[in-house]
Amino acid sequence: MIKGLYEAHLPVSNLENSIKFYKKLDLEIAYQNDKLAFFWIEKGKSWLGLWETNHVEIPYHPSIRHVALQVDIEDMTSAKDWLNSKGIEIRTTFDLTEEQQPLVLDNNP
Repeated sequence: MIKGLYEAHLPVSNLENSIKFYKKLDLEIAYQNDKLAFFWIEKGKSWLGLWETNHVEIPYHPSIRHVALQVDIEDMTSAKDWLNSKGIEIRTTFDLTEEQQPLVLDNNP
């Protein structure tokens, strides 16, 4: 019955900055108003909603506000260069260095 992800939503503290970031990832805006923006992940199929709110200051944990975007495995080798070319800095987390990223996990929990 379930065929895929229809939508995911994230709280953001600054919608304008968040829109700039996701546009750098070549995502297209599907809808926008003063406090909300939807970006197509797959046009006509799935999207990411960004909601501006002042309720974003909580400690980070991957089970909260986590979205992983699917890319072809072949593109992972050039992902850091692609992000850097768009002015997006690679962040390190989970005690992984920049050289150990991107972290690729199979779909087998």
